[in-house]
Amino acid sequence: MAEYKIHLAAGSTTIEIASSDKKWVAAQEKKYATLIEHIIEGKAALIRKPPEEGGSGNDVSGISSKLSINEFYRKYIKGKVISRNDIATFFIFFLTKTGEKKEFAPSEIKELFKSVGYPDWNSINISDVLNQARKKALLNSVNNQWSLSITGEDFVLNAIEPDGEGEK
Repeated sequence: MAEYKIHLAAGSTTIEIASSDKKWVAAQEKKYATLIEHIIEGKAALIRKPPEEGGSGNDVSGISSKLSINEFYRKYIKGKVISRNDIATFFIFFLTKTGEKKEFAPSEIKELFKSVGYPDWNSINISDVLNQARKKALLNSVNNQWSLSITGEDFVLNAIEPDGEGEK
């Protein structure tokens, strides 16, 4: 089988994309070329899926309101993210991207641990977990309502981005 390769560069960063699927390589080239243009122009490096590509225009990294918490957990967290405070950060990211709210009570986060069947979810000291994430600058808290910090959003996006489009 023939292997198709492209190289994209922005400053000192180079991306090589290779696959035996020519259409996939062309699609990736278009995606990353747009990303590089945005970076060079100083625009936000966050690319949102347009509606014609299956997104709502507001979807980030394929996270849509149609994705259940169990699917999100299996795809991005289970077996990959170990610490509870990091998992809580992923949960708040999920809630933020799939809902209208930006702030959440600790009980809402603990309910997600229960929903995904996290071992011993009932014995989790959720306040301690959330405070540890805040100490790592992943979360913000005002009046015991928790929200994702910019650092927390970057943390999650960096963790899930390689899986966002799949690898061939």
